[in-house]
Amino acid sequence: MRTLFAFLTPLLLATSLYSAEVTLEQSSESVKATIGDDVFLVFQFDKNRRKPFALPVTGPGGFELLKSAKASEEEGAAGRKVIIADESPKLKGGKADFKIGDEVEVGKIEGDWLEIPAKKLWIHRSSVAPMVATVTRQINDNPTKGLDRKHPLYYDHPHHKGIWLSVDEIEGIKFWNEDGEIKNQSVEIVKKSGNPAVLETVNHWVGTDGKTLLKEETTISVYANRLLSYDVTFTAPEQDVNIRDTKEGMFGIRLPNSMREMIAGGPVTNAEGAEGTAATWGRTTNWIDYKGPVDGHVFGVTIMDHPKNPWKSRYHVRNYGLFSINPFGAGAYTKGRDDEQPAHHRVLKPNGEKLNFKYGLYVHGGETTKDDINKVFKQFAKAK
Repeated sequence: MRTLFAFLTPLLLATSLYSAEVTLEQSSESVKATIGDDVFLVFQFDKNRRKPFALPVTGPGGFELLKSAKASEEEGAAGRKVIIADESPKLKGGKADFKIGDEVEVGKIEGDWLEIPAKKLWIHRSSVAPMVATVTRQINDNPTKGLDRKHPLYYDHPHHKGIWLSVDEIEGIKFWNEDGEIKNQSVEIVKKSGNPAVLETVNHWVGTDGKTLLKEETTISVYANRLLSYDVTFTAPEQDVNIRDTKEGMFGIRLPNSMREMIAGGPVTNAEGAEGTAATWGRTTNWIDYKGPVDGHVFGVTIMDHPKNPWKSRYHVRNYGLFSINPFGAGAYTKGRDDEQPAHHRVLKPNGEKLNFKYGLYVHGGETTKDDINKVFKQFAKAK
C-alpha cells in the first residue's frame, strides 16, 4: 500500500497542478502569480532596485513538502521556512509588518493556514512561498564576507536577482552589472486568470546620463504547468543604440546555492544530450535543463530558445548557479573554440526598427524526463 501511495502521490499532484488555474494579483510594486492556492512567483517592480525581477519562484509540490519538513538550524537549509510573497499578506489572529522576501519559520499547519509562532499569528498559504521548493536564490544585501565558495551562505554577483532581463554593453553601459538602470514604466494585467494568465510591462533602459537608450516591452505569459514565456521587444526611442558583443546577458535566473552544479553535480543537459555546464556553455540548442536539490528534494529549471527568434541564442550556464540565454554573445562565447564566430554587434535605429526575442523558462520536479521537456518545448514553440 505504501509503495502504491508513493507512486500515486506525484501523479495526483501533477494532475491537480495542470488542472489548476493561474491567477495574477497586482499590488503597488508587485504582481503575484498563484496556481490554485500556491504561489508560483512574484514579479517585483520595486523602484529602490536597479531593475525588475521575479522572486521568489517555486517548483511544484511545495506546500506538501512543507507539511513534512522539519525545522533545521543548519546553515542554508530551507527547513520549515517560508518567504513572504505578498505586499498585504492574508493574516489572522494578529498583525505584523511583513515585506516581500522576509523569511519566517512555520509552526503548525491547519488546512490552508500556517502558524508563525514568532509573530503569534497565522498566515494563508497563498501569501507565502515554501523555501523547500524555491528555485531562486534569496537577495542578501549584507552578505557575510570571506566565505568559501562552497559554503551554503556564500554570496556572489549581487546583480543576479531571481529571474530577470538585462545585458551589458548597451552604448558601453553594463546594464547586466546594474551600472545602468532599467526603470519600470507600466505594468498591465492583460488576462488576470486562465492558462495562461498574461502580464505586460514597459521598461526604460536608462544610461548614466539619465537618457533612455532602450524601450523594452515584454509580454509575460504564465502557464499552470510552471512554464513562463517572455516575449521581449526592444526599440531605440531617441538615438542609434550600439549593442556590443558580450557574454553577460540576457534572460536569466540565479539558482539557490544548494542547486549549484559545483555542489550537487547537476545534471545539466541540453536538447542534444550534452552534459555539464562546461560542455553546454556558449552553445546553441533548443533548451538546457539544470537540476539540483533543495533540502534533498530535486527540482529543475529549463530555459528555452524560441525557434522563430531572429537568430539562435547561446547559453551562459555556470556551475555556480547562474543560468541565462543571450542573443548578443556569439563572439564572446566562441572565441578560441573550433566553432569560433565573429563578434555580434548590432545597431538599433530610432526609425521604428525593432528587435524581438522570445524565451521560455520551465520549473519542474526532479522526475521530469527529456521527453517531458520536449513536450513543454513544443507547447512553448506553438504558443502565440
